[in-house]
Formats: sequence, C-alpha cells, structure tokens
Amino acid sequence: MQSQIKRLQQLVEQLIIDAKAADQKNKQRKSHYYLQRQALFDDRLFTKSFDTYSGYIPGIQQKLIHLDKLLAKGQQSLSYTLLEQLQQQISALITAIKANDSRHQDSDYRLNRRHRISQKRMKNFTERVMQPTRALYEKLSEYQGFEKRLEQMLFDEQAKLNKAATQDSELQQKVLTLHQRLGRCRQAIAKIETQIEQQEKRSV
Repeated sequence: MQSQIKRLQQLVEQLIIDAKAADQKNKQRKSHYYLQRQALFDDRLFTKSFDTYSGYIPGIQQKLIHLDKLLAKGQQSLSYTLLEQLQQQISALITAIKANDSRHQDSDYRLNRRHRISQKRMKNFTERVMQPTRALYEKLSEYQGFEKRLEQMLFDEQAKLNKAATQDSELQQKVLTLHQRLGRCRQAIAKIETQIEQQEKRSV
C-alpha cells in the first residue's frame, strides 16, 4: 500500500501545478462565467463544491495525511476504503482538468452564438427603428429635387417676363403658378423635416 500512497502523492504534486494552470487560464475566459456555477463533480465524490480545480486539492492532501495515520495505527480496512476514495477523487480531478479546454469550447460556442443572436436582434431592432426615418429622408431628398427644379423654372420664366417688351399675361400666370407650387413644395419640405426630427427623438 505504501507504493500506492507514494504514487498518489506524486500525482497530487502534479495536480497542484496542472490545477493552478487551468484555473489561471479559466480566469481569462469569458465563457467561464457561465460554467463556474455548474458543479464539476458528483456530490457523492466530493462533498464540497468549488469553482476552481485548486479548491479540491487541500481536501485530497488532508485525506493523504489521514491515510498515513490510519496505516500507522494498523487500521487496514479503513485505510483501503480511504485509499479507494482518494484514487477516485484524484482520477476524477485529472480527467476534469484534461477536459477543461473542450468543456470551455462548448461554452465558448454557446457564448458566441448568444452574442451573434443578440447582435442580430439589435440589428433588426435598429432597422425597424430606422426604416421610417430612412423613408422620410428619401422623401425629403425627392422634394428638395422638386424645389431645385421649380426654382430653376421660376428663374427662367421670370427672366422671360423681364425681357418681354409688353406685359405678357400668360407669362405672368406661369410665374404666379410656379411661385405657388414652390411655396407648397417648401411647406412639404418643412413638414418632412419636422417628422424626421420627431422620429429621431423617439429613437434615442
């Protein structure tokens, strides 16, 4: 049994190093936040749960010390029971540390998937919010185009009227009509600009 105990002690020494390295790596992982509340082991194997691998080491070390004391007292039956328990605990801890990366890969995938879904939802929300505003801007651009064309038409007709040798009632009517159309166009532009301002305030 002494050789078995010595072998367990060597495994524990290596476990201390491996557990510390795994714990340090997990601190850098965002996905570990979602895993640290999950129990690593069955409560029949470890009566107390820890969120780090290193947390389990002191209990194992104490059991090894207790095993030495039981052997010194000649309590073989209890010694074998404790030895078997230690072997199970150490084996489980070694397996868990080896599986640490793959365990976090699954969590990383879920975290990234959750992030992608969140981004997609935000994009859809933004598009729904911005869609009415975008339509208003397109309408505004269209009316501003009308305004420029009406201004140019009015300028041309006014120039013709100014050059006319006599009063031209037809030209006068055209100029008046263009003034009216330009006025309505500018009113429409002002209304759209107000709608855009209100829509953007609601979106903030």
